[in-house]
Amino acid sequence: MLEQKLRNRQPTALQGVGLILLIALATIAGSAFFTLMQRRIGVLASALFILYGCAIAWFLLDWYALSFIYTATDDVLRICRAYGKRERFAADIWLNRVVAWGTPEDMKQRYPQAKALRATRAQCSYQPLALVYKDSASLAVAVIQPDDAMRAHLLGAIRKATGK
Repeated sequence: MLEQKLRNRQPTALQGVGLILLIALATIAGSAFFTLMQRRIGVLASALFILYGCAIAWFLLDWYALSFIYTATDDVLRICRAYGKRERFAADIWLNRVVAWGTPEDMKQRYPQAKALRATRAQCSYQPLALVYKDSASLAVAVIQPDDAMRAHLLGAIRKATGK
């Protein structure tokens, strides 16, 4: 069994302090702006401020807290989303059901109707790998960013399972 955790680069201590100050400044500026807007649009300004805060929180969670965990055996690749230490199941890809693999662009051109699962991080330097597989009723594409050991293991196991 092989396991890989994929996440964006974590901020240094100084960057973390700067990030906290930036969040505080954005919150204070948003509060001042929406307080001024409340005179013109009323209660709607409060709802917009809440949405503004949710957008900041979503950005922070997505950029700094979200990671993916790939776990591979000879039979299956399991993809989980993780927020900190809390893992959430995303997909099981049975390697004997893989139809094709390659770059995401090539697989999107060859299988435009396939539904996509993207389990990649923007700041990660690993090359993405797209796996097209038979889902319960149709084709699906999983885009992952495996390291060299995981990539070699997956491609070897896929070739062995499918005979390609």
